[in-house]
Amino acid sequence: MIRPMRAPETSFAVVVCTRNRPASLARTLDALEQQSPGGFPIVVVDQSDARDPALEARAGASGRLRVIGDRGRGLSRARNVAWRATAEDWLVFVDDDCLVSPGWAAAFESELRAHPDAEMVTGHVGPRGGLDGESVHVTVFPVESAGWRRGRWTRPGVLSFGVCFAVQRRVVDRLGGWDERLGPGVPDFPAADDMDFNYRLLRAGGGAWLTPAPRAEHDQWRRAEDLPGLYRGYVAAWSGFAVKTFRTGDRLGGVWLWLYGVVDVLHELKTAAEERSRLRLRLTGSKLAGLIGGTRRALGRPW
Repeated sequence: MIRPMRAPETSFAVVVCTRNRPASLARTLDALEQQSPGGFPIVVVDQSDARDPALEARAGASGRLRVIGDRGRGLSRARNVAWRATAEDWLVFVDDDCLVSPGWAAAFESELRAHPDAEMVTGHVGPRGGLDGESVHVTVFPVESAGWRRGRWTRPGVLSFGVCFAVQRRVVDRLGGWDERLGPGVPDFPAADDMDFNYRLLRAGGGAWLTPAPRAEHDQWRRAEDLPGLYRGYVAAWSGFAVKTFRTGDRLGGVWLWLYGVVDVLHELKTAAEERSRLRLRLTGSKLAGLIGGTRRALGRPW
């Protein structure tokens, strides 16, 4: 049985969910452990196929790094494991291919203390590297100025992406965690776990404080040939999330969300034409296929 860690008042834990990416994870942990102040606990939920002796040795030597092995699969499941196994007031999630910048922890700590009424706090995430000659960047979240994002009809994608954000524990408790039918590791709907969580937060009257102070970079390690399948999955999952919303009682919200998927496809086509990008044209086709396939799969299952 996993015993929750006791937490001081106004505390936060950094959570990294990982699967089969030991080298990338090591770089992420290096950046986290070099932060000052460095008193916050780091929790790694590891769903890798095989145990990593180097990671276990690192945890044994660290004193504040804790590794939770999980035989299940899925990012939503991993987040729920971390939520139930910790007790800090705030959970700060960082992807295992994300590098936090110097001063990131101090900036996050300052923002969390300054905005205790925020349900979520999101910092700036820029790209690290990229594809030559292309403007495509995967899962970045630029924040140019501080401000609130709230309201029933606020698009959930403007609150945060899953790559790096903080959320109050009481909010996770109230919402019941992340939907394990959505997110990376779920074959039919391999994304939108963060969008579903954000949308439920907004519907419950919550909001997010966005700030450029905590800064991080998301490693752009994917190749051009990887992107069509990735984006097909993104839009398929968005479609599933929209249909779930519709089928569980919020019909107007479900239609509104689904139409955003259509807008995304049309925007990709417009960008492809403006940039004369063959890659973006391929992404347009992939997104359209994801919209159609994801909608069909979501309509054919109970929610």
